Amino acid sequence: MGKANSKAKTPRDPSAVDLHAGNQKHGAVDTSLIKKLQAETHFDTNELKKVFEVFNSFAIDAKLDRASFTLALAKLDESGFKGLTGTPFAHRLFEMLDSNRDNTVDTTEFASGLSLLCKGTIEEKLELSFRAYDYDGNGFITKEELRTMFIHAWMYGFKALTAVDEAEELSAEDLQEFSEEMATLFADNTFQALDTQGAGQLSLDNFKQFALAEPKITATLNGTKKEVVLAFA
Repeated sequence: MGKANSKAKTPRDPSAVDLHAGNQKHGAVDTSLIKKLQAETHFDTNELKKVFEVFNSFAIDAKLDRASFTLALAKLDESGFKGLTGTPFAHRLFEMLDSNRDNTVDTTEFASGLSLLCKGTIEEKLELSFRAYDYDGNGFITKEELRTMFIHAWMYGFKALTAVDEAEELSAEDLQEFSEEMATLFADNTFQALDTQGAGQLSLDNFKQFALAEPKITATLNGTKKEVVLAFA
């Protein structure tokens, strides 16, 4: 007979739920945090548990970097969380959720931000979209900030088209140049229509006029079209 193990087992913390036992990279989820976020977000308990599960499956040291953040969004989209992919502004979403500017997103930042994107009210999504365009965070959008976001939108559309059109050979420089040309024209027209007071910048109210019209751009390549939404919907 073998020797009995005389070591006492450490009692399991009842306030933590281990979502990925056996994986060193994955941590435990504190149910008290889930309750706190349920009160502060639009997610219910089951949705939050899924958000934490996906977060932990990609996080290292309880943080997501830009690459793992994108993977986590795609995984949640596959799990039924809508509105997370298909946006050309994922880079801005990461930057906005990274509230402490450490180039990573933690659990609370991740869950709180995605709650607005997935289940936020129209007003909350409008404000989130405005923040995405307002690069310097001064409460206004300049024409250059508008143009910068439009460039990302056109690039996103053309890259999606070239990914399915293998016969089309366009260099990254070609895509960038054409996207900048289209974005500049689109920004000029949009700014002229919205900046009726000639202030040289757009307020949140100005931007709402733009976003409530569900603005889109349409990239076209060899007869194939790709619509890109210009605000979080």
